[in-house]
Amino acid sequence: MSSFNSQIHTLSNGLRTVMVPRRDGETVTFMVLIGVGSRYETPRQAGLSHFLEHMFFKGTQTRPTTLEIAEAIDNVGGEFNAFTSEEYTGFFVKVDSKHLERGADVVSDILLRPLFEPEEIEKEKGVIIEEIRMYTDNPMRHVWHLWNEAVFGKHPLGQRIDGSQETVSSFSRKDFVNYTKKHYHTENAVVAVAGKFNQVKVEKLLEKLMGELAKGAATSAKAAPKKAPAVKMAHEYRKSLDQTHMIVGVPGVSMSDERRWAVGLLSLVLGGGMSSRLFLRIRERHGLAYAVRSMTETYTDSGMLMTYAGVRTDKAIQAFKMILEEYDRVIQEPVSPEELAKVKNMVRGQMMIELEETNSLAIFAGMQELLTGEIMSPEQKLEKIEAVTIEDVQKVAQDLLGGKFRTAALLGPQKSARPFEKLLK
Repeated sequence: MSSFNSQIHTLSNGLRTVMVPRRDGETVTFMVLIGVGSRYETPRQAGLSHFLEHMFFKGTQTRPTTLEIAEAIDNVGGEFNAFTSEEYTGFFVKVDSKHLERGADVVSDILLRPLFEPEEIEKEKGVIIEEIRMYTDNPMRHVWHLWNEAVFGKHPLGQRIDGSQETVSSFSRKDFVNYTKKHYHTENAVVAVAGKFNQVKVEKLLEKLMGELAKGAATSAKAAPKKAPAVKMAHEYRKSLDQTHMIVGVPGVSMSDERRWAVGLLSLVLGGGMSSRLFLRIRERHGLAYAVRSMTETYTDSGMLMTYAGVRTDKAIQAFKMILEEYDRVIQEPVSPEELAKVKNMVRGQMMIELEETNSLAIFAGMQELLTGEIMSPEQKLEKIEAVTIEDVQKVAQDLLGGKFRTAALLGPQKSARPFEKLLK
């Protein structure tokens, strides 16, 4: 993406805005990112960030109903959505560039003038409780809840983003109002605009629409636990399952750690595609699983490197052993030059494909500004990737993948996880 050019503009109220213009294409994405997520919550507040995201769509002073909000974007064929993670919440609209003002007006309206009607809160409790049940019933999703608990324990990073039925049921309008006042302000926010637009006009539009966002003291989350993982094995017995779902991995590195480039490539070598080591061994050679993949997660002060597999229950221990054996192998033997070149090309190709979308471009630039205060271009990131050596990959494998750091989550029809836990030692 040689045309990548991000511009930072600060509004009169102190709100940071990131603009990424594109010459090609006819769409534009307007996104507001708030630096708050589930790791900012107390145990009683578990799920509040996510619930609040829902409530912003339930009516404003100028658009009192969900229908009026939705139709404002539907009527111009736009995309309108939001998301909540551990460290941030985002709201975005993607529209034909000639409808940017309308899209931006709707997003600013829901964030600055929400009603938080008590009756809407009560109705939405039922919706979110069903969402919690849906993800709990889905073993491919629920095993991740177990995994986060295994790594982070009682820390907020170990709790579910959607909370629990008990916490969700307890929230009142006062909780939403107070949480918004504490976190939704200029010190915790970034606006990102990416796609086709006129920068001078957008600067004036942002001043008009987002100038009302309140100022506030910067908020911070509880530091990640220094001792991780919390436990060696998180296990849940579920008799009804025909498969065993497992995640095996280790605590990783933060988004400011220079080793993150090598860790990302290590993950791809292990399980980052249909030609990766674990995919070929577990699925293609032995037929034990349909889904097997490795991935990383980076937070501002911590991270994870893990492998997921959904496997034949009668071969679960065999698959578990294979994952650990591949971890041992990459510690002991350097990856080949061909393998390293392949995964570097994967990163480049995936990045280029992803950043063709203006919403991905907005997230790419806006998230960096929000969480690190520095925006690296795609070219700069690819230079970091290209600089990783075979020795770098083996070194991070040795640093991270050793047996004392390994942990796992297991969800399946096994009453005991003891045979698996023994393999981790």
